[in-house]
Amino acid sequence: MRLIRNARIAGLGEEKRDILIHQGKIEKIGKKIECGACFEVIDADGLVAFPGIVDLNLRVQDDKLTLPRLQQLYKAAQKGGVVRFVLSPRVTPLMENQTFQALLSGELQRDFPNMRLAIKALKDAETSRLNDISTLIKNGIHIVQENSDINGNLLRRIYEYSKMHKNLFFVFCENKILNDSGVMNEGEVSFRLGLPGISKIGEISEVAKVAQMSMHYDVPTLFQALSTRRAVNLVHDAKNHFPQIYAEVSIHHLALDERACDGFNTYAKLNPPLRTPQDREELIAKLKEGKIDLLTALHSPKSVLYKDVAFSEAKYGIDTIERYLPLAYTYLVKAGHIGWEKLAEIMAENPAQILGEDDVGEIAEGKNAIFLLFDPRAESVVEEKTSPYAGKRLWGEIVHRIGFED
Repeated sequence: MRLIRNARIAGLGEEKRDILIHQGKIEKIGKKIECGACFEVIDADGLVAFPGIVDLNLRVQDDKLTLPRLQQLYKAAQKGGVVRFVLSPRVTPLMENQTFQALLSGELQRDFPNMRLAIKALKDAETSRLNDISTLIKNGIHIVQENSDINGNLLRRIYEYSKMHKNLFFVFCENKILNDSGVMNEGEVSFRLGLPGISKIGEISEVAKVAQMSMHYDVPTLFQALSTRRAVNLVHDAKNHFPQIYAEVSIHHLALDERACDGFNTYAKLNPPLRTPQDREELIAKLKEGKIDLLTALHSPKSVLYKDVAFSEAKYGIDTIERYLPLAYTYLVKAGHIGWEKLAEIMAENPAQILGEDDVGEIAEGKNAIFLLFDPRAESVVEEKTSPYAGKRLWGEIVHRIGFED
């Protein structure tokens, strides 16, 4: 048995509590628990107990699916306190046959038990060939992912397959034609830098279309990494008619804005792009209103050789998972926008519920003892020049990972 003393539990107010753990489960939460048989006692005075993070939108480095890069992602996620994650299917080679899928969901998942797989709906966007969705789903994958701006009839067929197999559909909403080869947000900064911009209407119009399809087919749909107030509002309005529609926003769109791209800073080149300061403020307002269901670190690391180039040629992406919780604490909780309870809800509880995994996501009696002890008093300065947060001060660090694998 293990005993955590004097922890402030995210979601249970300011009062300190003890957490008694037996055989990997939380046996009791209370005040001044006595445990003569405990082999370990941790004094968590000043620390916050935070549930293991669940992120539904992580990618391997350079989107190249190799064993070393899976190992790299897995270790980084563990270090960042992530206890479950969905591996984005936007990888090379594409998972498109039973043999490859069986390898990933069989042998590799034994090595990476906290990883969940998704499949791309299309084999090839140029030829619009559908992947073998039915076969792959029957073999154990329950998440299908695709961009919204594919042929409308193909999107309809994907929804029909999803309804038939009762799987989740993850969609990234953009319209490449409306984007008109843009490389960052269309606004003051893009104009000043002389770079083609990405209009907000590309995201908004696609969200409106997909939301209608989601409601029509009654298919649970996650709208990935939204970046505009109107898109979030559209998803929330649709939720009034069909509750299983979810709005995801990245921490970066709540912490940064397009000014991070000044000086042609390719390390701030994200997709969707960082928007205006007003857009950021509006997204924070939507978060306070309860219209954002979950967060993502949008972890999509790119090698320097893909970033240290002209802005228009640089790849989209950011390496951020290891600092995910300090970023969220610094820019959301310490900044006074939301409290610990809301942060735990959008970083752990809600994404776990969307995945249908009730063994993680909250700290409660009877649940698996998988949580973090976080010190909000710790300070650090981001020293990596390859980060859009370079030079910024962050608060908090994870000091214990209870129940995580070694």
